[in-house]
Amino acid sequence: MMKIKTNMRYIQLFIATAFWALLTVSCDRDLPYPIDEVKKGVVIDIVRAPDSDGVLSAGVTDGDYKVSVSIPKQQGDYSMLDYAQLLCVFTDVDGKTTSKVIVDNIKEFPKDISIDIANVYQQFGKEAPTLGEIVYFTTNAVLKDGYTVYGWTEYSDFNNKLFTGWEVDGRAYSYNVRYPVACQLDLEEFVGPVVLTDFYEDAYRAEIVKTSDTELEIHGVAEGEEPDGILKLTIDTSTHTVKVTKQIIAHGFVAWLGYNNLTYQATGTIDACKGTITLNGPLTVDEGSFGDYQMIISTNY
Repeated sequence: MMKIKTNMRYIQLFIATAFWALLTVSCDRDLPYPIDEVKKGVVIDIVRAPDSDGVLSAGVTDGDYKVSVSIPKQQGDYSMLDYAQLLCVFTDVDGKTTSKVIVDNIKEFPKDISIDIANVYQQFGKEAPTLGEIVYFTTNAVLKDGYTVYGWTEYSDFNNKLFTGWEVDGRAYSYNVRYPVACQLDLEEFVGPVVLTDFYEDAYRAEIVKTSDTELEIHGVAEGEEPDGILKLTIDTSTHTVKVTKQIIAHGFVAWLGYNNLTYQATGTIDACKGTITLNGPLTVDEGSFGDYQMIISTNY
């Protein structure tokens, strides 16, 4: 027993010595950067304001474009911040990316900032959005000592990507807002005969009816006759996105196999340039689910 205790003391002494040596080496080793020059930045969250436009229309500079900026609670102390800047990061059709400060001296948080797209494009020497361009907005943090922590540079891309695990108002932290340029959306252009590629990749004719400024109905889905075969679409014209609430499109679906009430629920997007609507979501019957299925609606028939 005495020998075991003695050995344990030697083991403990060895571990303590090794640990102390590791600490000594770690403290004496030079850091890859001067610690006294490290700046503590400020994390600023930026998102598209609710109900504002989410895409740019080719050739059009009007619209309601607005972003919201705030300081996440996880940041804690941000007394070192003097003010923030709204930075526009512009990628042209050739893939070249440049940036300009659009709004300066932002000192209030949270804050909604309206964006004049015509003014933004003028600062980049352009008149209006062109297909293929992408416009981002992020923030610079200007500290009280005059140092600027840039939200984007051509060398390091977007800053603060490591903080996307933070939760802000029930969502993930956002370090930029993206506005792609799309063709101007006119729902009237989708009204009338269309080609529908359905769940089983069969292409056939269907008909679209406009029921409101934000709603379309597809008649003839799954080649069904009314009252079956109708699919109602709700359009978000600000983002060119589509939502299909769960709805029955065929009551007596393959009844001889014992399946009833074919239903579809989906989300999707509108490509106003190509004249297509692409949906994806679960296809179900009372007896179970067939999994997610894609539906493509095209005005090119």
